[in-house]
Amino acid sequence: MALLLAAGLSGAWYYLAGELDTRVAGLIATTRAQGTEIDCPGRAVFGYPFRLGLRCDAVTIEAPGDARGQGLRATAGALRTAAQIYRPNRVVAELDSPLLVDAQQMAPLDIRWQLVQASASFWTDGMDRLALVADRPVVALTQPAAGRLPLFEAGRFEAHARRRDGDLDLAFSGIDARIVAPDAPALPAFDASADLTVTGAADWLAGGMDANTPGEALAGREGTLRSLRLDLGDASAELSGDFAVAADGLISGDFELAVADPQRIAALVAEAMPQFQSVANTLASAIGFVGRQDNGRNIVALTLRDGNLSAGVIPLGQVPAIR
Repeated sequence: MALLLAAGLSGAWYYLAGELDTRVAGLIATTRAQGTEIDCPGRAVFGYPFRLGLRCDAVTIEAPGDARGQGLRATAGALRTAAQIYRPNRVVAELDSPLLVDAQQMAPLDIRWQLVQASASFWTDGMDRLALVADRPVVALTQPAAGRLPLFEAGRFEAHARRRDGDLDLAFSGIDARIVAPDAPALPAFDASADLTVTGAADWLAGGMDANTPGEALAGREGTLRSLRLDLGDASAELSGDFAVAADGLISGDFELAVADPQRIAALVAEAMPQFQSVANTLASAIGFVGRQDNGRNIVALTLRDGNLSAGVIPLGQVPAIR
């Protein structure tokens, strides 16, 4: 009986391994016919007897440019994916550093890390959940004559997405993040996070997002921002509220802003993003007039209408459209 069971499991594994390899080959052929080249040298199926995985010695994706200049070439190190034979709808993956990205209309990037792991769960409507965790990521510009020019680094970065009914929940976090570009302002290390829901966007996980920019993706969408937080240790700011994005990318919504040490936050915002200096300084001053105190934080209600930001009757300035 045990021999029959082992033979049956072995037969099932080799059958599924063949199916996986055939489907991957079919996907590569289909994307090639559509103009996008995917290269997976050294492709092999592994994991016998309890896992089913695919590995490549390297990964290359090359998509041609179009009239809007959306061409892309990306190369990365070895890829390993695997699913347990008893839970085939959950796939985990590791990708080796570095990732080199060369896209039209943007500077070439060299992204490196100590460890990147991803997991995805699938259901009848396609992808149901997605998670990505990167330890010690460093984003740099590629400079052929002088090597790499680091721009940003963090101790850890995480991104999560999941379907919830017809909506899409998104969460991002960066820990011990630093802007290290040579001409950037000398800002302290910070933690940053975002937690939000985009209404009616569940199909994005199944490839249903027909957009090239965040502005195009969010145009006409509504959602809830549960938390957008910046933490500098002795100073912090957190924004929450419901929002709507118009077709032109302008945002409307009602928000609550909680700030510890608003003057320091305003000074850092002005140094890092000079285009927001006026809004940041006006808001820091307004908090003292219309805000309230709660556990050492100043809390103020904000109104945003077609990009026009105000705190009560105090106008604060214009928030640029999402592009």
